[in-house]
This record gives sequence, structure tokens and C-alpha cells, in this order.
Amino acid sequence: MKPIITTGIAAAFVVFAPFATAQDAGDVIVSGQDGSELRSDWILGARIVTPDDEQIGPIQDIIIDQQDGSVNAVIVSVGGFLGFGSKAIAVNWNELDISYDANVVELSLTREEAEATEEYVYRYRESDPLPEPDDGGMGTGTGTGMATGTGTGTGTSTGGGIQ
Repeated sequence: MKPIITTGIAAAFVVFAPFATAQDAGDVIVSGQDGSELRSDWILGARIVTPDDEQIGPIQDIIIDQQDGSVNAVIVSVGGFLGFGSKAIAVNWNELDISYDANVVELSLTREEAEATEEYVYRYRESDPLPEPDDGGMGTGTGTGMATGTGTGTGTSTGGGIQ
């Protein structure tokens, strides 16, 4: 009789174990943006200025700590002309004075000090990211034009079909 009870308990554990270890969707899903949160597209491309309103350069990237999710730094393009001859420097996130909607990003550093800073050294990925899923050649495209038609592909369309 004991083996039947033991088996019954084990079967119940197997059935209910996934429910005990699954995360609650409320812990995973975020319903909205708080007033103190910034969107990355507000930050990326924003120009950093000095307190005297002199432009230092645009923010090109954000460095995030993998362990705790905090933003450590932003990568700023400084120097050069129209993107040529510029270099990437890292600026400590905590040193930025960012307006409510990230319309103004100020740094207590002169443009000359920023340009004199050593270039930031990136680390390389140890492995490639996962490949894009294969859609069997049935991708979607975007485009402009006045024509209608059908087709498949993954490229950019400039019209096409019957005109």
C-alpha cells in the first residue's frame, strides 16, 4: 500500500511543480512608464552640452551593467567634423544633468576637456548573438509607390506590381 501512496504523492508533485516554479506575469510585465524613467530613444542621439550651452557631442550608446541593470555610462562622439575624425568617449551616467524628457543633457565638462579624453575601449562579444528566425522566405517589406501588387521577400520596395 505504501508504494501506491508514494507514487500518488510523486505524481501530484510532478503535475503541480511547474506552477510552483513559474513566475507570475505581474512580476515580469511592466504596465507603463514612470515619470522618472527615460526611453532609450530619447537618450540616443541627444546632444550633450556644457553649462555654457556649448555642444560636446551626441550620445551614441548606453552602457548597462548586466548584474544589476543600472546604466553606468553613455558613449559620446566628440571632435571631428560631420562624424569624420571623431572619437567615442564614455561619460559617467551620474554626471549627466538630464531634463525631464531628455530634451537637454548637460555635463559639467568643457568641449576641450571632452576632446582631450582618451577614447573608450569596448570589449568584444565572446560569441555571436542568436540568428534571426527563418521565415521561409515569406518576409515583409516596406516601400513607397502608387502601385498595387503582391510578392514575397525581405528587402525594401520602391513600388512594384501593376501600375
